[in-house]
Amino acid sequence: MPPLGLVEGPARRRLRVGLLLESPTGAAVDADTRDAVTAVAQLLAKQGHEVSEAHSGVGTRFVDDFLDYWGLLAFSVVTGGRLLHGRTFDPHRLDGLTHGLADHYRRALARTPVFLHRLRRVAATHAELFTRHDVLLSPVLAHTPPEIGWLAPTVPIEQLTARLLDYVAFTPLANVAGAPAVALPAGATAGGLPVGVHLQTPVGDERTLLELAYAIEADRPWRRIQD
Repeated sequence: MPPLGLVEGPARRRLRVGLLLESPTGAAVDADTRDAVTAVAQLLAKQGHEVSEAHSGVGTRFVDDFLDYWGLLAFSVVTGGRLLHGRTFDPHRLDGLTHGLADHYRRALARTPVFLHRLRRVAATHAELFTRHDVLLSPVLAHTPPEIGWLAPTVPIEQLTARLLDYVAFTPLANVAGAPAVALPAGATAGGLPVGVHLQTPVGDERTLLELAYAIEADRPWRRIQD
């Protein structure tokens, strides 16, 4: 990729912003999260950008394929950790989620060529979105932060996996596509819990992400911990 150069502030370009509120995993977006993302969309429209509805178009198999791929990564750590980290690496000390995902992949081993092929097609579908939009705007997570322990390593693997897919419901799209993305603060709920927005651009266009982040922060400065 060519160098981006120094990004020191917002640009004056008028962007086509795709508002993505339909999760690729099928998870429902809660009201606080939806309101926060919609408010940022309205801010971008006020700044002069063109905001329109966007759809991921990934299909119903995306969750299963992503889970298989996630399991492949965990399996690689469990079985090949010593090659990466040396002989002192002890796979028995890995958390239950990693072992559970690795076990999932062992059962999915024969599907590897098929799910990898479909995920490559997802990457192509994602790239095609940017023929209609310069930027995708979505939630980072499908709902506001849960109580401590809701995603604890002690939660049974099937329940924990389901909770993660219901929570981390938008970022897998950028993970699979290899697209640049940034998560930005978008305010807080009435109870003070933070809500974030997620911006994505085509591969190689981090400059637009940084410029747009500057523009959003200028109009809605981040809440600081000292505040």
